[in-house]
Amino acid sequence: MKQTLLFLLLLVAVPVAAQVSPPNQLPTPAPMPTPQGDVMYSCPGGTDFASSFSTDGELATLRMPGQPAIELLRQTSGSGFAYSDSYYELRGRGREVTLTAAGRSMRCHAAGRPGTPPRTYEGGGLTVTLFPDGTFRLREKRDGSAEPLFDLGEWAQEVEGGGRLVLRGGAGSRRSFREIGVTKLIADNGSELLHSDKSDPIDGRFRLSGMYRDAQDGGLFAPCLVGRTYGVAPGGAESDLERAWVEATPSREANLYVEIVGRFDDNNSIAVDRFISLKRDGACPTLASRGSALRDTEWRLVELDGDRLTFDDWRRRPLMRLDDLDRFTASTGCNTLGGDYVLDPAGLRFTPGPMTMMACPPAETAIEKRFVAALEEIRTAQISGTTLDLLDGTGKRRLRLEARGR
Repeated sequence: MKQTLLFLLLLVAVPVAAQVSPPNQLPTPAPMPTPQGDVMYSCPGGTDFASSFSTDGELATLRMPGQPAIELLRQTSGSGFAYSDSYYELRGRGREVTLTAAGRSMRCHAAGRPGTPPRTYEGGGLTVTLFPDGTFRLREKRDGSAEPLFDLGEWAQEVEGGGRLVLRGGAGSRRSFREIGVTKLIADNGSELLHSDKSDPIDGRFRLSGMYRDAQDGGLFAPCLVGRTYGVAPGGAESDLERAWVEATPSREANLYVEIVGRFDDNNSIAVDRFISLKRDGACPTLASRGSALRDTEWRLVELDGDRLTFDDWRRRPLMRLDDLDRFTASTGCNTLGGDYVLDPAGLRFTPGPMTMMACPPAETAIEKRFVAALEEIRTAQISGTTLDLLDGTGKRRLRLEARGR
């Protein structure tokens, strides 16, 4: 029910300050493209959810583990994209979104890279495929065993001794890799995984636990490890799973904890090979909260050298974005600039390049000079939730920025 999902959201929602419509002092930016396909959104301090965007961009379908789907229609948006119904509003730009329910909001970000095909890396008996919804599947050949190990979970890019790709899978497992562009991953033990020209969906039998319910058009299963919902394909042991659910369910809307052995078919549904158990009082553990991605996120300045900044015109607030090609773009609130950055085990360093030379009011000129000077001194980055702290070589925090959701 919508009311149930609303209750879950409001338990964990983080209030977002309302924005005041500013005078028309700056040109309105060009609308950003609407996300395509399935996108997994991570909400630090809140409940992660998935959204499926229709091909024509007119419909967004929100899904949370164990909850009915919510369909939102596209709305007019001056910048970015917006969808809503009578209860919910999803509004965003790029990878950042704000989900609002009954006036309460939480900021979220795309966990993966929407619109890109799955990427597969191979090496040393290990195969890892990264899906654009922020999930991964893994196959590992083990010494002395004829059967490989299969695992799945969520992946994220984090700032940890330079840019790191982190996989969190079953039994609390955590694997960390240093990224060398998009061509290579280097594990902590020094082994290398090379990018494959052909994506491998990892066709294997996974032991899965999660929340299941029957629906009019088939079963729905939300594995505990990935925080998203999959359809259950007919055939195999699906009938055993459905029969156990019917016998145990207190209502047609109930989500019950089950354990199965299954695999992913060509439609990205789960085919059940074996039904193991059902527990009426079982529940998935809470997934670890993840921070916003350093790259491809629009970061908005909130603090400069310890000073909390306020702006009458929010479009005058400095912004910054880092891409995957070691370039960054920024707005100082008056002028725009670009340049290069380096993220490696030694830290994070910016080299500002050309900047426009528009004349600014004295207050904005002062902020611009301080912002650019601080940027040149940055040596370390730390991300916590949707907050990015940039520190200089002495460990002093020079810039604090927040991921922009709207």
